[in-house]
Amino acid sequence: MDKKLKKQQRLDMIGAGCGIVLLVLLIGSIILGNRVVTTGANAADIPAEAMTLTGTADGRNGPVSVELVATADKIYQIKVTEQSETDGIGTVAVDELPGRIYEAQSLDVDAVSGATITSTAIKAAVQDALASGGIDAAAFGSAGDPAAATAKQIARKVETHSGVTVLHASDWAEQYPDIYESWTMTRSSDEVVDYLEQYPMLPTLYEPYGFAYYYGSARGHMYDVEDIEATGRPHALANCWTCKTPDFTNMVNEMGDEAYQLAWTDVQQQVVDPISCYNCHANTPGEITITHTYWIDAVGEDFDSIAPANLACGQCHNEYYFDPATKATKIAHNSLESMDPTTMLAFFNDASNFSNGEIFTDYTNPRTGVKQIKVQHPEFETFLGAGSQHAKDFTCADCHMPDAVNADGETYRSHELISPLDNPELIANNCSSCHADLVSEVHAVQEQVESRTYSVGYELEYLTELLAAAVESGEYTEEELDAVRSLARDAQFYWDFVFVENAEGAHNPTLTYDCLDKAEALTNRAIGLLR
Repeated sequence: MDKKLKKQQRLDMIGAGCGIVLLVLLIGSIILGNRVVTTGANAADIPAEAMTLTGTADGRNGPVSVELVATADKIYQIKVTEQSETDGIGTVAVDELPGRIYEAQSLDVDAVSGATITSTAIKAAVQDALASGGIDAAAFGSAGDPAAATAKQIARKVETHSGVTVLHASDWAEQYPDIYESWTMTRSSDEVVDYLEQYPMLPTLYEPYGFAYYYGSARGHMYDVEDIEATGRPHALANCWTCKTPDFTNMVNEMGDEAYQLAWTDVQQQVVDPISCYNCHANTPGEITITHTYWIDAVGEDFDSIAPANLACGQCHNEYYFDPATKATKIAHNSLESMDPTTMLAFFNDASNFSNGEIFTDYTNPRTGVKQIKVQHPEFETFLGAGSQHAKDFTCADCHMPDAVNADGETYRSHELISPLDNPELIANNCSSCHADLVSEVHAVQEQVESRTYSVGYELEYLTELLAAAVESGEYTEEELDAVRSLARDAQFYWDFVFVENAEGAHNPTLTYDCLDKAEALTNRAIGLLR
């Protein structure tokens, strides 16, 4: 009996000890999740007339609140009192940015790399606090409007029909030599993969479209003009210059949709630069301006909620189409909510969306009669799409345009556009907080996606040949063939959405696998109807 009693007492003590440990861990997690960070002078050094002020702004995951001790001409303390930003990413800005503001006595300081939105929220909260005490925020590098701290993080929209002449990259070379030099370094990305050789099913899937005859992988931005001139695909109209040169972008902004119907060769004679400064900044370096009007329409009322860097890159890295009537570049969505693949496919499949009263068609396979959609590099829709693991924490620039330091120790934003896998500093300082081996993890995803892309691609090729034989046999009614055609069209759309997205699944594995699953299921249903 005594042994049982002692055993029970030991178990009770262990249970109580575990309970205390769990309580400590719980309290610790709460404290860490909303830790209070104070930066600034010692209390003894703060004058009696200093005011204690509070301000709040929206962060990535919720409100960011600060407590400020300041006079009209000096900030003495900054305390982040509330935040729920992502640990190891947004919290890096919580730890570092108040110190930068205090040391500079200015809101005009660089955002913490990889935590742009949290940095913006802290600046806005500090400015809100200053305004609450009647302090002129202009004294601290701000325009004085409580919203001004976030204004730098909202992209501008291009002014059209303004008579502007494009200032080319060389025009800014002397003023911004480091950025200009890094822009020219995109020429180092010069490898071209022959997709028709690497993916033997493409000539069948894209028949008789131009991509069935010539399809090389994209190179660095410096090659945009050179590559479009050498594709071997016919370019009847100027709309093919979309996203290749600022000279055509500005032409559209001045002329409107009529520019898309110009002869391709007429525009060619006026092209100077490949993608360069004007595309992302208009003629105002340092400020992001969205110069592609179709992209402004494509994100609609969500424009101000999207990080400027994402908007700037997204205006070219998207799934676009040419309007059948005007030949203008268009996007099959008008908000973030409507940009998922299924909703976009439904848009293309709704004949009422097009003036010719027919479903959208890039080309029709002459042997099967399938009215196909050719998807174009939907990096934006994939990265910001459902299931993205990083859309809330990083922008395109955070991963592909790292800060660089010149010979004089000055920091600038590199425009070389590199893979984050080639940025060990980013991996060590940001990615490693969540990824033990980012490079291996990304390669594992890409290998799996590549394997499934091949397998589903070959299934689509088999379906195409099977359907072509069924059409030629005359054994099926048009109604029966149309049912198969519809499935084949949708299946290839989902497959192509993955195939042409340049990250090979790394931007959003969840969405990528979902598209491949849909493509395979639809393909098998179509094959089943023919068997």
